[in-house]
Amino acid sequence: MRQDGPSKPQVFISLRYKFTLALLVGSMFSTVLIIGIAYARLKRKFDDLVLQSAVQSFRQDVSSYFHTYGSWEEAQRREDFPSFSDRRRQKVGMPVIRGLDRAVWLEGKNELEMEPLESVTPQVVAENLRRPPFRFYLFDPQKRALLPLEPYRVGEPMHPGKHERLLPIESDGRVVAYFSPEGSICYSDLDLGYLAAMREAMIYGSGIAMLLTLGLGLTLGSKLSADLRRLTVAIEAMEQGELKQHVVVHSRDEVDVLAKAFNRMSEELTRSHEEVRQANEQVRQQTEQLKELSVRDELTKLHNRRFFDEQAEALFEQAVRYERPFTVAIGDIDFFKRINDNFSHALGDEVLRRVSEILRSQVRAVDVLARYGGEEFVIAFPETPLRQAVAVCERLGKDIREYAWCDLDPDLHVTMSMGVCGDSHIGSFEAMLKAADTLLYRAKALGRDRVCVDEPEG
Repeated sequence: MRQDGPSKPQVFISLRYKFTLALLVGSMFSTVLIIGIAYARLKRKFDDLVLQSAVQSFRQDVSSYFHTYGSWEEAQRREDFPSFSDRRRQKVGMPVIRGLDRAVWLEGKNELEMEPLESVTPQVVAENLRRPPFRFYLFDPQKRALLPLEPYRVGEPMHPGKHERLLPIESDGRVVAYFSPEGSICYSDLDLGYLAAMREAMIYGSGIAMLLTLGLGLTLGSKLSADLRRLTVAIEAMEQGELKQHVVVHSRDEVDVLAKAFNRMSEELTRSHEEVRQANEQVRQQTEQLKELSVRDELTKLHNRRFFDEQAEALFEQAVRYERPFTVAIGDIDFFKRINDNFSHALGDEVLRRVSEILRSQVRAVDVLARYGGEEFVIAFPETPLRQAVAVCERLGKDIREYAWCDLDPDLHVTMSMGVCGDSHIGSFEAMLKAADTLLYRAKALGRDRVCVDEPEG
């Protein structure tokens, strides 16, 4: 009997279409999965942007509220915060609805309806566009509620465990309040329009991707699919940070050209990434060195005058604000010019270094010690009463006096005179520094090698 010749080709064609169908199903599933993940990530990013926008807007409203009226209490007497916020935002202008010339979200509707804008009042559109996505708890610097939002009443302290979510609000260079966003996102109609457009674009994109997959599956087959898979794996690995990749493709077509281009790109990216990393590390090290040099005295390695003025001024303001003790001391090496003239400037420099080491050994980590210029040194003692600071200064004077200066020269003797001021109510940090300097001159006039201080009366 004669065998049916076409049976074998039919089996071959059937397997080919089965493979193509499997490829299409896998591609369709992958496309849907990728689109779903992409939409989820886009939506998460969109939520983050909404949160950032709301946080920035609320922070600007509160900062402007404090800047306009000076304090929360004064502002409340003049104008409540919601009214101030609405008035301020009206000055900025309403947001523009792009791409929705005839499509608007209507109050009370759950979907986007196609209606002419003339039929919707500007007030309804504005309210829908400006619907607040979050509610914010607002607290003063002492963590007491400023707005009556459940579960807080005005003046009620923050509940335990809520401090980690607090964000600061600054006005005129100081922190005036803290706030915390709460609740889930309540999208405005414009936000919902953006999300709908994203979904529509992804649906269209997935449909187009499936059609392209059909064409590629019918024309390229398993070999092209395997080659592309190797490229995909390499690209995914590169996306995870493994820049060095090499793809081998056994073909003489465009895929081979693409693989070679990808391999060259991988090598160039790896090399460029390493060069950028080394350059960034070098810049970081140089920046740290320059920053350190800008606030350090080269000879003594102590902080310089600029650093001291900035830090001590901040400590003074904090002491005045919270009514805490604060003391400033100025010390000057006695007869330092004679040391330079009689023993040499090199020995004078060594004296400055060793005096700096003695001073550094006695002060606390929270104290600010600096070389103020020449043979003059300054110390800021935060949270330190006057008598405690005087005791430290007297101990420093004793250590300097009794130091083994004979190691440098048998005839060398070094002492220091100091003036100490602990009156933080004098008006300003500059006034405290000037008072301490006056006391230093008094110590010089009284014979040097001593600590002078104005004891408070009573």
